[in-house]
Amino acid sequence: MKNNHYKLALLLSTFLLMGCGFFVKHNVVKALDAGNLTEAEKYLKEIKGSSECLYYGGMLIDEYLSIGNLDRAIYVFERITGHCSMYNMQFKGLYNNAAYTEKYSRKIYDALIKEGRYDEAWNYHARSYDSEDYPGNAPDYFAYMSDVIVAMCNSGQQAQAQQFIKQKSVWFIKNVDNSYSADDYPDYRYDIMRSQLFKVLNDSQY
Repeated sequence: MKNNHYKLALLLSTFLLMGCGFFVKHNVVKALDAGNLTEAEKYLKEIKGSSECLYYGGMLIDEYLSIGNLDRAIYVFERITGHCSMYNMQFKGLYNNAAYTEKYSRKIYDALIKEGRYDEAWNYHARSYDSEDYPGNAPDYFAYMSDVIVAMCNSGQQAQAQQFIKQKSVWFIKNVDNSYSADDYPDYRYDIMRSQLFKVLNDSQY
């Protein structure tokens, strides 16, 4: 008899949890449809850690980006849905949030570049290796710097682009030239990268 009561209680609690989850998801959708984004955030926090949180969190990020509220989009990505690293997102078979991370880190990256928040943008760029300063990330850092240079030139900020190259290209001195693995990345030494970055600058001015 006790076993039957236990099974019944377990079954009832399962149904209640499922119903609660459905109710929360319904409220998230309702809040998003009404444009009540703060309310949507509140309900998202109640399903944190679930695949639904990633799905609706992505929708919320899109909404925030569409109205130019980049800081709140970043808050959802960092504090509500969470994400894997910019390195781990390439392993979609290992991390269930890898595809989500790849999609929305790119959207945030593009928005940061567009708003001129160039230093922050690197935090959302894909990386080939886990350690940010590993020399194997040189192609990624070059791609990031190229994106910034093109954006600056498109905004008529050629002088700032030159300064950006001078300041940021030291990354290659520190992490490639002075690395024990420097011989493995001969094409990404400082002098070569600096020359290539100025070529990007010159090409972007025409």
